[in-house]
Amino acid sequence: MSSYRIVLEDLEIRMYLGIHDFEKTTPQRVLICAEIDVDSRSCGKDDIFDYDRVVDFIRAFSMQFIETQEDLVARIHDHILSLGALSATVYSRKPDVFRDCKSIGVSYRGN
Repeated sequence: MSSYRIVLEDLEIRMYLGIHDFEKTTPQRVLICAEIDVDSRSCGKDDIFDYDRVVDFIRAFSMQFIETQEDLVARIHDHILSLGALSATVYSRKPDVFRDCKSIGVSYRGN
């Protein structure tokens, strides 16, 4: 079966994310990426995958608290599959945690 891959790159939100006390009280930048595989037969106007619903779902985490990146990406992944995607990989990255690296993140992949 052939598929299209929809790529969402570095959607930035500010949220409370982490297990440390300061992460629970200070919002931080979080970058979200997703690679979403959809059936190539779903390319007509009436049955195309609506990635606006993915973006809106992610934006709803803005200023919310989640304890771990693992939980965040799993929730996003589950939502993407509920919309009819064949499979997806979701990444989250926290770019402001360490001065000596670009970011620290987690990815989750499955179908």
